[in-house]
Amino acid sequence: MALVTLILWIMPDPADWQLWAGLAVTGLSAYLIMELNNRNALLRIRSRLMSTTFLCLMLVCPALHRWDSGALAVPCLVLSYFMLFASYQKVRGEGYVFHAFLFLSLASIKFPPMMVLALVSYFCMIFQLRNFTWRTFLAGLLGAMVPYWFYAAIAVWENQFDTAFLYLEPWITPPLPDYSQLTLPQWITAGLMALLAVMALIHFFHTAYNDKIRTRMLIYVVATMEVVIMAALLLVPKCFDELMRLFIANSSMLIAHHYALGKGRFFNAWFYIVLTLLAALGVYNYVTAL
Repeated sequence: MALVTLILWIMPDPADWQLWAGLAVTGLSAYLIMELNNRNALLRIRSRLMSTTFLCLMLVCPALHRWDSGALAVPCLVLSYFMLFASYQKVRGEGYVFHAFLFLSLASIKFPPMMVLALVSYFCMIFQLRNFTWRTFLAGLLGAMVPYWFYAAIAVWENQFDTAFLYLEPWITPPLPDYSQLTLPQWITAGLMALLAVMALIHFFHTAYNDKIRTRMLIYVVATMEVVIMAALLLVPKCFDELMRLFIANSSMLIAHHYALGKGRFFNAWFYIVLTLLAALGVYNYVTAL
């Protein structure tokens, strides 16, 4: 999958540095997802399917291949998972929580909706990670504030403090969703990704009792984030590319859990049907992107 991704990713223009930069961020994200699975045993079997699924889903979306600063939100999200998962039921998990919120806040400098995921993290700390105390609350708050403290200091140094935070103003009262700006390939891509994610969620909730309690709670965190990101796609369609990257990264963990551990009479057939649909989606997206 890595070799196929490398070839098809840069095939449109091997001299385009933005494609190479986008590939580098995607490769880093795939490695972090692989390490996240290795360290937390999110799958009950030894498998690279999480990172492979992420590469596959990114590959069939050529509109997301070129570099932009919003792509950094994906590795920041995965790094925040590292920290949150490490804080599971920790009596003194303030350091982990601080860094989890720090990564989400760093991503929010370029993509402010990431701060919503910080609020969701508090919810997960209460109900799934079982580590919410006044100390971890303050640690998360401090971690979320640190990047903005540095950003404000830079703005003061450059004498731009009065305009530095104006980019946050549209997010205080976001406009009503305008779906007319979405293209047909975006609708089809979002529809197929949502179908795979929903099927994976159904499978997980139906078979969660097979996982260890810790693993189950960690995947509940991913599932909670999945619902929030899916809702954001519906409510903020103008940020489709940024949110779709996050959706693919988050969904790849659940989808891999589904296909690595799924059993049933028709499961193999369903797996090949999905591969065919993804291949067809990739061809369609590449053709329409020309």
